[in-house]
Amino acid sequence: MINPSKHAKIFDKHAKIYEKRRKKTTIDTKFRKKLLAKASGDVLELSVGTGTNFPLYPDIHSLTAVDFSEEMVRYAREAAKETLYPCTIIEEDVEMVDFKENTFDTVVSTLSMCSYPHPDVVLEQMAKWCKPGGQVLLFEHGISSNRVASHLQQKLDPVVSEKIGCHLDRNIVQLVENSSLRVTVVESHFLGIFHLVFATIE
Repeated sequence: MINPSKHAKIFDKHAKIYEKRRKKTTIDTKFRKKLLAKASGDVLELSVGTGTNFPLYPDIHSLTAVDFSEEMVRYAREAAKETLYPCTIIEEDVEMVDFKENTFDTVVSTLSMCSYPHPDVVLEQMAKWCKPGGQVLLFEHGISSNRVASHLQQKLDPVVSEKIGCHLDRNIVQLVENSSLRVTVVESHFLGIFHLVFATIE
């Protein structure tokens, strides 16, 4: 398992690439828009990267965003200057950050569950930080439902996770279903690799 400081440095190294993608419409933009159209109230976004989602949020009250990469945070703080809602960027490891229980109306994660050493722990933190009746919105990728594609993902995972800090072989839907989140809708795309997950807190 990659240690946290080395992990953060991997994302520091690639931050400029993420920043260039932030300014473009990419293949995942439509999925982000569909997911974030449901966001409301005071929002927490985990592993915010360079702020790709910022212009896609609808009429929210505020956004609190967290990332452990110094370079990602630097870009995100610049992007936050363009938002019409209050936006606070926190540089901290998502697995270590400590928010009060029942603080946020919506908790968001986009393409970040692949990178956490303990994704199950992060999901339980989401449930804790979200208010009862609130929602958790996820756009994630994981192991394919296609046998050939999943075999390739498993073969590539050790190299990819070491180089870019991203695991290809996680069963994201199963992880969420095994958590205390109450899943209401799951949409799967591209051979079951990408998922939009809508969940609530009871």
